Amino acid sequence: MRMLLERQDRRDEEFRRQQAQRDDVFRRQQAQRDDEHNRQMRMLLERQDRRDEEFRRQQTERDQKLDAMLSNITSTLDNLTEQNIARRTQTMQLHNTGWLQGPPAFSIDDTSPSLRGKSRSKHSAGSFPQIKSTPSKAQVKAAAKKDAYYRQLFGDNEQLFKKRPLHSILGTLSEEVREKWMHYSNTNEDRRLLEQVVSQYRQRICELAASEGEINVGSEPYYQRNTGALFDAIRVVLEDNGVQPLLAWHDTHDSPLRNDRKPDGTLIELANASDSKDWRWVAAVVEIKDDKASENNKVARGQILEDFLDMARDQPRKNMLGLGITKHGKVTAYVSTCDSIDYAIVGKLPALDTNVSGEEYAMVRFIAVLLRYFDPRHSYVVSQTSGIFNDINLVELVPPPKQIVNMLSGSFREFRLKIADDKAFSGRRYYIHGMRTWLYHAQIYYATEAGKVERGDDVILKLQWHASDAREGDIHKKANSMSVPHIPQLVFAGDIEMEEHPGGWEVLVMHNAGASIKDHAIWSNFHNACVIVDAFAGFSHTLLAASAGDGSGFILHRDVSASNLLMHGKDHEPRVIDWGYGLVASAQNLNRTTGLPAIVGTAPYMSLRVLYGQFKRSVVDDLESLFLVLSYCLCKHYGKPDKDWYRRMWSGTLSTSNLLMERKDWLESLATYIAKMNLNSCPRELSELAVDMYMALFGSKEYSASDIINSEADPRCSYLTNAVWAEIFSKSLEIMELPHVKKLLRFAKDSERDSFAEVDMDED
Repeated sequence: MRMLLERQDRRDEEFRRQQAQRDDVFRRQQAQRDDEHNRQMRMLLERQDRRDEEFRRQQTERDQKLDAMLSNITSTLDNLTEQNIARRTQTMQLHNTGWLQGPPAFSIDDTSPSLRGKSRSKHSAGSFPQIKSTPSKAQVKAAAKKDAYYRQLFGDNEQLFKKRPLHSILGTLSEEVREKWMHYSNTNEDRRLLEQVVSQYRQRICELAASEGEINVGSEPYYQRNTGALFDAIRVVLEDNGVQPLLAWHDTHDSPLRNDRKPDGTLIELANASDSKDWRWVAAVVEIKDDKASENNKVARGQILEDFLDMARDQPRKNMLGLGITKHGKVTAYVSTCDSIDYAIVGKLPALDTNVSGEEYAMVRFIAVLLRYFDPRHSYVVSQTSGIFNDINLVELVPPPKQIVNMLSGSFREFRLKIADDKAFSGRRYYIHGMRTWLYHAQIYYATEAGKVERGDDVILKLQWHASDAREGDIHKKANSMSVPHIPQLVFAGDIEMEEHPGGWEVLVMHNAGASIKDHAIWSNFHNACVIVDAFAGFSHTLLAASAGDGSGFILHRDVSASNLLMHGKDHEPRVIDWGYGLVASAQNLNRTTGLPAIVGTAPYMSLRVLYGQFKRSVVDDLESLFLVLSYCLCKHYGKPDKDWYRRMWSGTLSTSNLLMERKDWLESLATYIAKMNLNSCPRELSELAVDMYMALFGSKEYSASDIINSEADPRCSYLTNAVWAEIFSKSLEIMELPHVKKLLRFAKDSERDSFAEVDMDED
């Protein structure tokens, strides 16, 4: 036995030695990869600097040429005006001397630039032909810009598109739809119905052609008319055979929905067909192109992506359906899931003068199954017909959640939530990929033993799906247990388990947190400036306290944005929400840093290091995001920045590399920071706070912005202590008593650790 143990010890020792060698090799290789990554990024930045310099040079040359052209045009117009005055003078002289009787035969006043195109002659407007079919230049530019937007939207998300078998993506909608599709037309009855549909379809098109005239074959209006005729024919045949369709077709090509967007067609829940303008009841969208567009047309796919965004804006959904009709009437089905856009070829619109092909029958069969069996409520997160716009019990979520946290007395099945304002007030609802969230103001109601209904607390209901295994409920619960200030108390948290997206859904109920700081009415009153300073002191306290943690660990938020900072009640209590991207790390890491190889957060508020791709995060990154939130709010409410710059900086449409370049130029110096925002009307207390935050983050003489970006460890962590950051807010105490500023100063004074130097660590 001793020999066996000795051999085992030798084997263990050898294994540890080999493991140490492998670890050493891995660390060296990782270091080499990091060095190569940094080198490539530096080269990229240098190339971008050269391109920017070349662009500015070319722009200067173009501006000079344009100035010269404008100068010539102005000179020409001045000459024409002088000639016009001279001719009118000569005409009046001739008239007065009798040489010219009556008014001149025509007017030459049209040479005046302000009157060009407004003829003053006696010819009537109707005597000249008017061309109505050609849009003006402005309309052409607008249309081109719109198509460019849809191409860009598709290009940004092209990697999400995955071709699947049709039965597979139909199974995503519901198992019943997939089964009916697989077995439809196997019976004589089904085949008879399909033949009736084709006959009714052709008859309907003949009627439309007789009443509206012929349309060019292969044009978009041609397929628009035929698509509507097919849906109408299927509806008529189903009703004649005693079947009530679940969906109703609406031609929305010229009839905008409530946000003024016009998909070519929509399928609406029959129960809500009277409210066909509301995106909440849209079960599917249809986008149609002419024969010039192939099945993978970028504009059509971009339009369908935009439709999906609108469908999920106020109705939480697990999936969404879209149809694209392109060259020769080919039909493609698209289904948006949590982390992909699955698509499959369905078939073709039936032709009018030939025998029906297999592809055409497949299309008829697909639409018949869709209208007859696709219940869009299967796509909702909430099971009831009205979606989430009434009052719900959490057991009505599909499927019911598995609870993680329940701070209420009794089961979550015993209370209802009444949704306020009929729609979500915030959340990441306009996202195609990644975490998507919906936040609702609500009230809790209990059914008492006496049969009465008793009102409980005002709360926030949050529903979300995401493409990771992180649980916001766990992180929020951890923050509450550490007594981090200004975080709403979590009332309930639970997982919603789904086969198609395991573990990717969760529901949270928390105490009410008020309104987002970016849209709060407090900005409209200059006298509230110190209150806003106090709120940002509270936000800082939350981030610093979470990063300080306790004996069990610490938390970094990693997604500080204008939507996640709220103010609640008459006292404007600060609240920090949305901890879904947060990381809980071990208390053994005394340096309070985390690192995961991923860029997470909301792009306009990401720190420079995060935009650059440095994955090590510290509380300084969260504080820099807080500074950017303040800057955005000042721009929005008090500034007069350049509109194009404002859109590029805060719309979230730039790539991270382009946004990094814009941000570097803006934060290059205090002068450029102030000049870009143009805060002439900003209250002094707020502008001073912004300047002090800037100086704390970027005012070091020892470290430039490039040093901060390129260093593996953020050098600011060595000097940006709790006390330094808290001191920024202390000036405001000279003006008035601010409770959250006092609490932050007290926290900084009592904090056992004042520095956040970065070192390597492992996450929990």
